[in-house]
Amino acid sequence: MKALLFEHADHEGAGLLGDALTIQRASVDKRRLHRGEALPESIDGYGVVIAMGGPMEAWDDPRHAWLEGEARLLADAARAGLPTLGVCLGAQLLARGLGARVYRGPALEIGLLPLTLTDEGRADELLKPFDQHPVLHWHHDTFELPEGGVRLASSAAYQNQAFRVGTKAYGVQFHVECDQPMRARWGKVGEKELRAAGINPTSLAAPETRAMEERGRQFAAALVKLVR
Repeated sequence: MKALLFEHADHEGAGLLGDALTIQRASVDKRRLHRGEALPESIDGYGVVIAMGGPMEAWDDPRHAWLEGEARLLADAARAGLPTLGVCLGAQLLARGLGARVYRGPALEIGLLPLTLTDEGRADELLKPFDQHPVLHWHHDTFELPEGGVRLASSAAYQNQAFRVGTKAYGVQFHVECDQPMRARWGKVGEKELRAAGINPTSLAAPETRAMEERGRQFAAALVKLVR
C-alpha cells in the first residue's frame, strides 16, 4: 500500500491515521506543503490519499499557490474511486476540488463539542462510532456539499461536518486524527486562542477524553480497510 499524505502545519500530522498506515506497513509519501515541498504530478500509483488540517484558508491561492493543485488531486482521487480523506482544511480542499463553495463561516468552532450523525452517517463504517460523542473542533471556515455528496454529520454550529462522495471519499471538518498526547500539544500551541474562547487548554487531553482516541482508531482502521 502506498499512501499520499498532505500536511500543512508542523503540529498537524497524521496522528491516529498515520498509526493505522504503519500497522498496514504502508509506504507513506508525505508532502509538507507549508515547507515548500512539491505536489506530485498525479495520483498514479497511490492506494490512498489523505489531506490534513492547517491554518490557511482553502481559497487563499495568492499566499499558498499549491492549494489549487492539492484540491485538484484530491478530487482526482475521489473521482477515481481511491480511498480519499480530507480533515478540516483537507475536507474544505476536497469540497473545493469537487466544485463546491468554500467560505468563511459565521463563527469560530473550537474545543470538544458533540457530533450528530445523519441516518447515512449512523450506517457508515467510518462515522458510526461518533454519534452524540464529543470531537475536537478547530475551524472558522466551512463548505457546501459537493455535487453527489452525502451529509454524514452536523454540529450545533455547522451543518456540514462530514460528507462522503461515492463509497470511498470522505471529508471531515473535525479532527479525527488526534490522540491524547496530540491534543495536549495542540492545547499548548493554541493556548491563547483557546483561552480567548473560554476554554481551558488542558481540557483537550483530560482523562475523560480517552474514549475519543478509541473512536479515532476505529475510524482510521475502517479507512485503511477500503484500500484494495
